[in-house]
Amino acid sequence: MKKALVFLSIIMASVSISFAQQGAMHINVDVIMGNRPPTPNEARLMHNEESLHPNITKAMHDLEDGMRHLHEAPNDFGGHKGQAETDMQQAWVSLRKALYFRLYEDRH
Repeated sequence: MKKALVFLSIIMASVSISFAQQGAMHINVDVIMGNRPPTPNEARLMHNEESLHPNITKAMHDLEDGMRHLHEAPNDFGGHKGQAETDMQQAWVSLRKALYFRLYEDRH
């Protein structure tokens, strides 16, 4: 009887921990889109994903650098600069969605 009670207690604790971890494994889509900064827990989860995928992380940083340089360019290049900035921003969001897809529920 004691063994069954101990076994049941272990199972219940495992299920509770599993549900708690699932809730803690999500980040808000507003963070992905860059609409708000991450909470400390979200930042920790994001950092973990970034360390697992350094190539995507580097591509995001390179794109951020390119967006800054393009924005600082002195000409509008016949309107193409604005379109390029929009396209680069969308590419940046797509990279973030790819990198953090396990951390949020994609509803788009």
